[in-house]
Formats: sequence, C-alpha cells, structure tokens
Amino acid sequence: MTYKNNTSSGNVGVCGYSNHFLIAYSNCKPPKMTKTAVCVCSGGIDSTVTATIASEEGYELHFFHASYGQRAEAREKEVVEEIASYLNAKELKFAELPFLKELGGSSLTDKARSVPVGKEVNLDAEKETPSTWVPCRNIILLANASAFAEVISADAIFVGFNAEEARSYPDNEKEFVDRYNAVLEKAVASYCRPPIVKAPLVDLLKQEIIKKGVEVKAPLQLTYSCYLGEKKHCGICESCQHRRRGFKDAGVEDPTKYKFTAETTKSAYLLKKR
Repeated sequence: MTYKNNTSSGNVGVCGYSNHFLIAYSNCKPPKMTKTAVCVCSGGIDSTVTATIASEEGYELHFFHASYGQRAEAREKEVVEEIASYLNAKELKFAELPFLKELGGSSLTDKARSVPVGKEVNLDAEKETPSTWVPCRNIILLANASAFAEVISADAIFVGFNAEEARSYPDNEKEFVDRYNAVLEKAVASYCRPPIVKAPLVDLLKQEIIKKGVEVKAPLQLTYSCYLGEKKHCGICESCQHRRRGFKDAGVEDPTKYKFTAETTKSAYLLKKR
C-alpha cells in the first residue's frame, strides 16, 4: 500500500514522513517465518480442495467453520473436524451465527420451507436465486473469518468459491472476491498488511474441482455435501446432485454412499415430508 506525504495540510511527522505513514508503519507486524491462512471450510468438496491447495502452497492452516442454523450444521462440524485433523491444521475455530436462522429467508435454515429435491432441481440454471440462498451469508462469513485472520495476523483467507456455484450465487464470483479484498484494506487494523482473500477454484466447475482434488490428494472421501444433514447423503438435493454429477463427469470414482440413487418423484416426496 502506498502512503503519501501531505505537506499541504501540515500533516508532516518525523523526518518528513507523514503521520499517516508513521501510524501505519507502527502497526505493521514483523515478518513471519511461516505463511498462515484462515481456511473457511464447510466440509464440502470445494472448501476441502481449497484448504488442501493452501496446504500445498506452504500455508499453516487455521480452519474456520460457521454454524448459522443450517440443517446440516451438526454433520458439518463432525466432518470439518476430521478434515482439519487430516490436513494437520494448527487450529479450528467455530463461529455461532444464530441470527441468520432467526432471520429466515432460506430453505436451508427454515424447516417450514422445503429444500428442492429430485426433478425440482435445475443444476444448470443461471441467474436464478434458489430457495437455498441464505441472505448475505458469504459476506457475513467472510467478515467473521477476516476478524479471525486479523487476530492471528494471517496472510490469506482461502475460500472455495467457484464457477459452478456462481451461476446462481453472485457471491461466488471473482468480482465479489476482488471487491471484498478492496474493502478489507480498510476494514482491519493492520493497515500495511491486510489478509488477502484467495479463491483458487473461482474459474472451475465441479468436475474440474474434483480433478484438482485428486491432483493435490485432497481427502474427498471425508467430504460432506448434503443439505439435509443426515449421516448418509440423500443423493437428490441440489448439492448432492452437483456432487454426483461432478464425480461422474470427472471420471473419478465417487466414494459417497447415497440414500437415493435416482431423482424420482417418490424419493422427492419422502424427503419433502421431513
């Protein structure tokens, strides 16, 4: 970041340096021997492959997971703990954000609303907001992860945003990441060195992410994608369908055991009764 001397306003500090520069310099932390990263992880394929990439790049991993009243929160916590252990994360931080559930507005947090399943799901829909959208979730999660990153002086925040999710969720787009990074420069106290949000999968579709996961030896067998939160993947919610198709299109054996194996009217009806 560049700091300019503001001599016209009389804002000059020691040896001709501006007071703004001196304040910023005093807040700079000494260089670290190890790069550190906060990895926002839901336990799904995207965030797990992303965390593995961060590990491959030499970062010390500090996992961050948020519970916001999602149906799968208990199962996600179990899986995130397993993945963090597998990747030798130094730390795992859980954040509780119950107000997102209290606000409602999403079938993921409001059990009075049905999660779309089976043939109700259009995997290739673009610019349509599905009922599973949680209002402002990603920016809220990033704000919390940024606070965590500031406290531990992390160099980066890794997120699993990707091109497949960006079709329906605008907060997965590269533009969102770029704009958030611009805000982050003014949002944390370490003015000279804010953490950088990195989204290494931002241009990839699910099958490409799975291929990347195989390449970097990500623990795909530990990941969990289902919106419903049961021990076994349902196989027919939107997230499970993306998962199934991703493995198939990637030509990679799917290690997942699904409750239902076809998008039938009967199985959709059974799940809607939950």
